[in-house]
Amino acid sequence: MTAYILALSSVLTFSTAAIGFTYFSQKVSALWMNLFKAVISLIFSVPIIFYMRGDLSVSIEHWPFLVSGVIGLNVADWMILGAYKTMGPARTLIVYGFQPFIVGSFSYFVWEEELFPLQFLAILFFVICLFLFSYERFKTRGNWEVDGLLLAFGGVVLDSFGIILTRHGFNLNPELNGFDAQYIRTLAAVLSFVVYYPFIPVNFFKGLARLTLKERGIAVLASFSGTFLSLVLYLQALKHGKLATVTSIVLTDPVMSTFCECLWLKLWPSRYLWMALASFFAAMFCLFYPQWT
Repeated sequence: MTAYILALSSVLTFSTAAIGFTYFSQKVSALWMNLFKAVISLIFSVPIIFYMRGDLSVSIEHWPFLVSGVIGLNVADWMILGAYKTMGPARTLIVYGFQPFIVGSFSYFVWEEELFPLQFLAILFFVICLFLFSYERFKTRGNWEVDGLLLAFGGVVLDSFGIILTRHGFNLNPELNGFDAQYIRTLAAVLSFVVYYPFIPVNFFKGLARLTLKERGIAVLASFSGTFLSLVLYLQALKHGKLATVTSIVLTDPVMSTFCECLWLKLWPSRYLWMALASFFAAMFCLFYPQWT
């Protein structure tokens, strides 16, 4: 039960941060926002790890966390922020409905965790969600939201592999906790940005200069909440809980993000969004009902 409380707490801290991520991805760029939030998370992680461990060394046994940082916090998050920029956080996060199926299937075949038949029905409802989002964009703008959906789905698939690697890292290093995992993952993510620079300059300080003092404070707060605190809670939940169940709980994030997005934009949800949310709740029922009966 503790793992599931941690997962829900992770959702609550991430939902509001997603609005900030969207705003700064649109104002500067998704790549800049991705690097900025990773740097902020690393800044908060370093003193905590040094206090807990007395050093900041990383060994070869930590390779799953290192690879997870590159795949999940770098490439996957870059794609997710790109989807935020075009579709908004609420619609993007509903695509995460596929994650429990991806992660659950892997954990079933590799770690023999239980997989429920109703989870396959949940996938159908999530596909309906995707169709409704595309159809909504077609009705309002005359084009299907293909690019945003592809970015979101690609990000979800890569993030799922990052989660699997993180769980494997905990299996190999049971003495580590969520703070340790977050430090190693963000370190790998920040260092891997060096690979991008010759081809796609991030212009970190130039992007920061485009923000007002107030906006910089909001960016730091969003990064702390959405990348550091949220992920520490989530990683700790991954260590102790079932992968399929923990990732299913995170699916409450779209509901919270939808609420926050509507407040931010001061817009009432469209009928297509209501239908998508209804399909989302049906999928959630299919995911959760077998596990708590």
